[in-house]
Amino acid sequence: MAVTQLSVFLDNTAGRLAEVTRILGGQDINIRGFSVADTADFGILRLIVNKEAEAVAALRDAKFTVHEGPVILARVPDVPGGLARALAGFAQHGLNVEYAYAIVQSIIAFGVENVTASEAILREEQIPLVTVPELEGM
Repeated sequence: MAVTQLSVFLDNTAGRLAEVTRILGGQDINIRGFSVADTADFGILRLIVNKEAEAVAALRDAKFTVHEGPVILARVPDVPGGLARALAGFAQHGLNVEYAYAIVQSIIAFGVENVTASEAILREEQIPLVTVPELEGM
């Protein structure tokens, strides 16, 4: 089951990332995972949070541009070759992993081109998927 990832577009200036975290913390929103990609002019902050709707509203109220999209959270085994097993499954089925990053408890968020097919692959590889209720309970 896919969960919602927030992508926040930031000017690449001092304090913008801190402002996002301050806003979320002020709304009692917990960041469960994140990734930052940057260029000379702007950055993209990808977030997994415990209260997605509230986070979107708070950030948009503060005039941040926020995009919502699906990612798969999977319990990739925390052993040598665990990540390789998940990635090999995608590769064998011709699915590109656009990005990946770790969040709490060795749970990896995969931004993939086909969520349904990718979830099936992870199940086939016996890699448990994380549900929205599980994420909320972390």
